[in-house]
Amino acid sequence: MRQQPARQLYRMRAMDATLVWLKRDLRLRDPASLHAAQGARAAAAVYVIEPDWLASAEFSSSHLQITLQCLAELRSALAARGLPLLVRVGAVPAVFDALQRRFPFTQLLSHEETGPGWTRARDLEVAAWCRARGVAWQAVPQTAVVRRLRGRAGWAGRWARRKDAPALPAPSVFHGAAAFSLADLPDLPTPAALGVAPPWQALQPVGEDAAWSTLAGFLAGRGPSSARPTTRRPSSTSALR
Repeated sequence: MRQQPARQLYRMRAMDATLVWLKRDLRLRDPASLHAAQGARAAAAVYVIEPDWLASAEFSSSHLQITLQCLAELRSALAARGLPLLVRVGAVPAVFDALQRRFPFTQLLSHEETGPGWTRARDLEVAAWCRARGVAWQAVPQTAVVRRLRGRAGWAGRWARRKDAPALPAPSVFHGAAAFSLADLPDLPTPAALGVAPPWQALQPVGEDAAWSTLAGFLAGRGPSSARPTTRRPSSTSALR
């Protein structure tokens, strides 16, 4: 796996067939992997629902429900731009094997994920899979976590460059892989099909559109009002006087 400098776009040849591997970032705006895939001769995107995630200590049914809702929104947005978003269930190397038989991609693009131990073990397996099949995997860091530092010298500068990097716009058009028809993508799996009970609590609206709407409402209403000075509450001792 090749690590890229902060926010640097991928180096790709125009003829490379490209698979975008979406992990824990289901935004349309800003991910460098989606932005770069616009230059591929043929491209597809995939999100893998992994059994290791479903069995992990941090998993909950609400996480799955939120993920499925975000995938539905992103799949629609990408389809409108020509990119098929595939959703598969299984171990990532096995999923990639099946996809490569239908779509012989030579580039794999993703962001550099920072997560629990099982994600690191999975990334090592994917790196070995890519080496064995001659697939170039490029991952762009997008957090302040800098891997393989021998010391903290230079960390602050790297963090500042990542923090200050401008956001990328939403992609406009892709050359979608002909192996996957946009009009015939399978339905997303349901929690029941995955053996997961529905969440017991009601969930707030999720997805990128809902997030932008919430931010706009905050800036137009609650934000300015919360910045105004408030009446100072009396201390417990003065209230007893």
